[in-house]
Amino acid sequence: MVITKGGTYTGNWESRDSEIPAVEVRTSEPVTIINSTIRGAGYLIKSWGHDANITIKHTSGYGLTPTPWSGYIKSRRFLTIDHFRNVVVENCNLNNTAGIYIGENYTGNGTPANSIKIRYNKAYNIDGRTYNGIDIVQFVQFNYKGEVPAVEIAWNQVINEPDKSAVEDNINIFNSRGTPDSPMRIHNNYIQGAYPYPANSNSYSGGGILTDSPGTDSARVTAFVMIHDNQLVGLGNHCIGIAGGNNIEVCNNRAVVAASFQDSTPFPFWTSGIWARDYYKGKLTYGNSIHHNQLAVLGRDRTWRNDVGDSTQFVASVYDNEHLPDKVTINLEAREFTLWQQKLKLAGIKLGPQNQ
Repeated sequence: MVITKGGTYTGNWESRDSEIPAVEVRTSEPVTIINSTIRGAGYLIKSWGHDANITIKHTSGYGLTPTPWSGYIKSRRFLTIDHFRNVVVENCNLNNTAGIYIGENYTGNGTPANSIKIRYNKAYNIDGRTYNGIDIVQFVQFNYKGEVPAVEIAWNQVINEPDKSAVEDNINIFNSRGTPDSPMRIHNNYIQGAYPYPANSNSYSGGGILTDSPGTDSARVTAFVMIHDNQLVGLGNHCIGIAGGNNIEVCNNRAVVAASFQDSTPFPFWTSGIWARDYYKGKLTYGNSIHHNQLAVLGRDRTWRNDVGDSTQFVASVYDNEHLPDKVTINLEAREFTLWQQKLKLAGIKLGPQNQ
């Protein structure tokens, strides 16, 4: 399906060839995809070079078996966009896809009407496996130039299973910014599971939520981000990390990690709660805070707690975090999902497509 004019589209589209997107949007006019089912061996929805204004609602996406690719890896992104004015993804299901990528350039008018909203979605097994390889993928990856107001990644449920997924950071904010008076808000998400592939690998560089910012361009560095009221459960490597960026606030999150698989086999890779460091030594990581989070995170050998990293003192103020007194077990992790369901009910929020 190739869309060349604005409008509202509903349908069932599929591509079993990784080289061919299931849906391609080639217009800057407003496009809405709603009440649809999309399957793809490569990109499910693609819009490159068209200053996209795309809304996707009540739609299910399924990753199919990857096929050979040429030129560059074409993972099974539910949505891939490079130049954009406005992007909305709400009440969708993502099943065995490679998540959502939004970059490289914001061309909107700097108002809340030209922003990014990723809300009320369900994602299962974010999977970067391609034909004869693995791509670095996320539930959400931002990598755009420009300050974007009123950005939200909120009320999403992301669940990854070992050996059925291949995810880097579930949410990665890379050289992308909110605004001083309208910070990017990453809030009230439930993220469970982050593993290498295969899951018994000794090393892993992914995790939960990461702000990332190499380089020395102060106008491009990640900035003005609020990460709050999320639940991070059973994650390998990190729950929330500030690897670069400034004016980032991490507060009121819950992180529970028993550092073991469901059969109680210990994770062979690193585990940590929340930390901050100037990872790239660009001297642009400052003015951050980590406070009022609730944590119960076991270190890799499961004999010590690794709730908040020591390095946070150098690039973030750290205060009033609560180290949960509970014994950290798989059962404690399971309780988090019950709390999440209660939270959704109290807020009156329904996830995923409501008309399928």
